[in-house]
Amino acid sequence: MGEDVTQRLVKDHDLALARQFGALARGSEHAIRLDLCCFLIGRVVEPEFNQLAALVRLEELASEVRGFEEATAEAQVERLRQVLFNDYQFRGDTATYYEPANCCLHSALETGQGMPITLAVVMIEVARRAGLELHGVGAPFHFLVKYLDPESERERFLDPFHAGREIDREALSERLRATNRGAGPNPDSFLASVTKRQILQRILTNLKGAAVRKRDYLAGITATDFLLALTPWSLEDRRDRGLLCYQTGQYIEALDDLQQYHEHSTGAPDADRVADFIERVRTRIAEGSN
Repeated sequence: MGEDVTQRLVKDHDLALARQFGALARGSEHAIRLDLCCFLIGRVVEPEFNQLAALVRLEELASEVRGFEEATAEAQVERLRQVLFNDYQFRGDTATYYEPANCCLHSALETGQGMPITLAVVMIEVARRAGLELHGVGAPFHFLVKYLDPESERERFLDPFHAGREIDREALSERLRATNRGAGPNPDSFLASVTKRQILQRILTNLKGAAVRKRDYLAGITATDFLLALTPWSLEDRRDRGLLCYQTGQYIEALDDLQQYHEHSTGAPDADRVADFIERVRTRIAEGSN
């Protein structure tokens, strides 16, 4: 008799975290706590980190920004940039960009480094505590934040990966037009605010990719469990989880996910590849039953 191929290798604790994450992240946009959702994601990478210390750190940073509530939005943002990027030297990690820790809010608060979207969440959450509203911008080349300047009635864009520097909207639009080369949607559509759920989805997609780069397939599966807790209808994530389960010898689970994808993604360009994997999985299950 072969080894039991039906046992799910992802820990029950991680599955419980994914369910908890889904409950928090699928609420109304106003009610979603971006910081708490990000801390749950962080437990995929570092299960025992001190969440209370991370929350205290956010509050400490915000306390140094507060006191400018009566100032103009521009002055408030300038103070935020001063505290985060000058006083505490938050910066983008260019040396180990794809490390899974760079996807984690708690790690960025500890080290002062991270990916663009992680540093954007630091800015958004510190600003929120200080009475300033910032929004994420899912630009395809680089995640940004923006705020509305009431005096000029203009949106102003900041790059958290490069010390929060301001980027001119026209320059952004030109760059997007050059990138698209006239194809696809209106470039300015990429400069719209994204929802908190979209921010969380992008962080998890980054984390899944970072885990796979390190061949930490179990972490990749857990990140995908989180993604499916956020968007249960995502066939692409079901496919990816199936492929990751195959890599870790979880053949029953792989078969279920891959069949679901194959049955409901009629005409998908990777249909033949997925069908091939399904046959491989069936062979492995048959071998394990002998």
